[in-house]
Amino acid sequence: MAESRHPQEESVENKAWCWSTVPSINRAPCQRSLHTGVVLDNCLYIFGGYDGVQRTNEFCRFNFTTLEWSIIPVTEQTPSPRDRHVSVVYGKCVYINGGYDGYNRVNDFYEYNVTTNMWREVQSTGNPPSSRHSHAAVVYEGAMFVFAGYDGLYRNDFHRYDFQQNSWKPVTDSLGTNESWPKPRYRTTATVVGDKMLVFGGHDGARQLNDFYAWSFTNETWSEIETLGSPPSARDSHVAVSYKNSLFIFGGSTGNARSDFYEFKFSEQKWVPVCSSGGTAPCSRFCHIGVAYKKGFYVFGGYDGTQRLNDFKQFMFELENSEIPPSTLVSELSSMIGNDKYSDVTIIIEDRPIPAHKFILSRSKYFEAMFSGEMIESSSREVRITNISYKAFYEVLKYLYTDQIDANNDYALEILEAADLLCLDRLKKICEHSILASIDIENAATIYQTSDVHNITSLKEASLEFILANFDKVSKSNGFREMARANVELVLDILAKR
Repeated sequence: MAESRHPQEESVENKAWCWSTVPSINRAPCQRSLHTGVVLDNCLYIFGGYDGVQRTNEFCRFNFTTLEWSIIPVTEQTPSPRDRHVSVVYGKCVYINGGYDGYNRVNDFYEYNVTTNMWREVQSTGNPPSSRHSHAAVVYEGAMFVFAGYDGLYRNDFHRYDFQQNSWKPVTDSLGTNESWPKPRYRTTATVVGDKMLVFGGHDGARQLNDFYAWSFTNETWSEIETLGSPPSARDSHVAVSYKNSLFIFGGSTGNARSDFYEFKFSEQKWVPVCSSGGTAPCSRFCHIGVAYKKGFYVFGGYDGTQRLNDFKQFMFELENSEIPPSTLVSELSSMIGNDKYSDVTIIIEDRPIPAHKFILSRSKYFEAMFSGEMIESSSREVRITNISYKAFYEVLKYLYTDQIDANNDYALEILEAADLLCLDRLKKICEHSILASIDIENAATIYQTSDVHNITSLKEASLEFILANFDKVSKSNGFREMARANVELVLDILAKR
């Protein structure tokens, strides 16, 4: 999403880089901003925030493996409702510090153990940070570091909590000069990269900032980072994550909500705007969360200037490698597609014959029921298929024989419909992911209609979101006109949500 004010900058576009809605098997938590999110053991943990009416201490977990949201019950030991706090992970625990409870700034410190599923308040020694909100925190080599925030004044103090000694102490520059110490601020980001903590932007009480500093844990000194390229505009309430040899910054507030996306390449010491190769990017927002998990960057919630959000988006840095290694088995099975050698059934579709093998087709519950039941086809050498095109069925055959599919083609929707008819749930999910990344003006209405017919919730929500954001253009497309002729109730439903 390169900005027009940086026409000289080359946008970074990678074919693997695309946005999509994170699929889930149940409803996401309520909308919120000013919350925190951390990743531990293949799960995203979200705590607190402001839902537009009140602060909350709801504690949510998203399992990246099962794609399931769950709410961890509140107990007497759960931290009080709050927003603008910080969260970090150490060992098997999530730690919460500070924030604003609606009445006061606080500096309490809590630990949640994912193994015992229990909260406890940490009773530490030493000199903890003052009660504050909108600070930043990271973990590095057995310690939690807290920087900046607002305690009635804008701060740039720096604190270290030793997990083993259970003790706080202030952090000072080893040179004793503090010449390069960042100015006071809040709503900044702090990110660990190598042996450094990187701080970008924030608000100093008078204006947004876009300065860029590094704290060296090795040398115990601050330095301002000299960069090439045009940096992100001054902002606060953004998010930052690191991936390999880059730092990525998304969204925030410049006085208005933003959705721009930047990469800082350490190898070149250069800022470049990131351009997605597909999908629908998150809308402009601030006070959201952003986390890195495996090969992706995940964004949840925030505030767009009008309403709190609870959408869940992912940006993939790299394509996942296939879990099925190359083998002679796959290549040999592939050679059997449409091959009459050992064929014991012929599929007739659009009056064209396709030799096939019942034991392969029976991977589909549809065909399994057909061949094993009392149906006439169980003993017939020919089976006629209707309501599926020849080209879509042939792609389904490739999947049944090889477990592989190219869903990034012009008829992915037809393949999805065929997969639904033939009861191939995994193939449906593959097509769904591909279609999520390809929603555009021309196909959005068709995707919305198809997902409604086949009850695919995440695809329906993503296409509806795109239609509402681009209604003037989508409503003039052929797909929209065809949807209106086929099901006017869908059009009325869209109009009601505008």
